[in-house]
Amino acid sequence: DWHRPEPIPLRTSNLRAPGDLARCFASESLLDEIAADLKIDPVEFRLRHLTENKRGAECLRAAAEKAQWQKRASPAPAASGNIVRGRGVALTQRANAYVAAVADVQVNKTNGQVSVQRIVCSHDCGLIINPDGVKNQAEGNIIQGVSRALFEEVSFDANGVTSLDWASYPILRFPDVPELDIVLINRPEMAPLGAGEQATIPIAAAIGNAIFDATGVRLREVPFTPKRMMAGLQKT
Repeated sequence: DWHRPEPIPLRTSNLRAPGDLARCFASESLLDEIAADLKIDPVEFRLRHLTENKRGAECLRAAAEKAQWQKRASPAPAASGNIVRGRGVALTQRANAYVAAVADVQVNKTNGQVSVQRIVCSHDCGLIINPDGVKNQAEGNIIQGVSRALFEEVSFDANGVTSLDWASYPILRFPDVPELDIVLINRPEMAPLGAGEQATIPIAAAIGNAIFDATGVRLREVPFTPKRMMAGLQKT
């Protein structure tokens, strides 16, 4: 907390929507767990509890329809082979704007490698003045969200930060960028609400839920590295 007068051991810097991303990861993972325990489709379960939230429900439906979501409970039926696939969903609200994301992933069970194949994102930020600008902003947010979910992690020891270059602090590279589909929901009767950070927020949660759908493993810490994935698989 750099606002406090006492010195802190680590240098801080800006990060998009850090609190909201953590909140969404926790809450949307828990919702997914409840739906799985009840053997209810994750989208259907959320819609059951969005009856008084028309915009949230419409945003969720828009993403599910674009992703051609097939109704079933998670996790997916066990598949043979070392490559397993799954899909996950997450919904968030920030500054009265709504974003839903559906992630399609595949997991290599031999080495724990997680690959995000596709992200569908529906985006309701009120009145959209520049659709192309909102789409570009959402795409950038999603790519950064995937990078944070799979790769980015600051490491440190007693002397300070040890992740000092792109080898020790890896980010998403071009070959790993997933297919992106953006659905814009325009609300001309509303004021423009902004699109600066919203699409970053649900990405890690959607990917985590997709990993659970593919493997039955619930990862509770990001990034979803091969080491953490293998540790989870070994417990099943």
